[in-house]
Amino acid sequence: MQFTAYVVTGAGRGKKIGTPTLNVNLDDVPKKLKEGIYACRVQWKVGDGRWADAVLHYGPRPVFKDSLSCEVHILDEHIEHSPDMITIDIMKYLRPVLDFPSPQALKKQIEKDIEEARNIFME
Repeated sequence: MQFTAYVVTGAGRGKKIGTPTLNVNLDDVPKKLKEGIYACRVQWKVGDGRWADAVLHYGPRPVFKDSLSCEVHILDEHIEHSPDMITIDIMKYLRPVLDFPSPQALKKQIEKDIEEARNIFME
């Protein structure tokens, strides 16, 4: 599944725990995408043909007692300025959204998700 979405301003929580994200406008997320964590690829410079590996979260953020969000953490890239739009290509569902007792516990799980995604990208 592939879709293009506007990038919106987030709360900066991902950056605070060491995994900065680009937050996606929820109206642009396909209705058939089920909540969860996904390995995906992201393109933010339209037409340059380059895709970056990423991990996507779609669903509530229970550790922060927060509502639905869709956000991507791009691996091995530093994006100086958030783009206006990105294209996301969903590769594989990794797991459901889970609750964690603390942001630190969430960070440990994110590290596992990133490792699993890297293995998928090497296939």
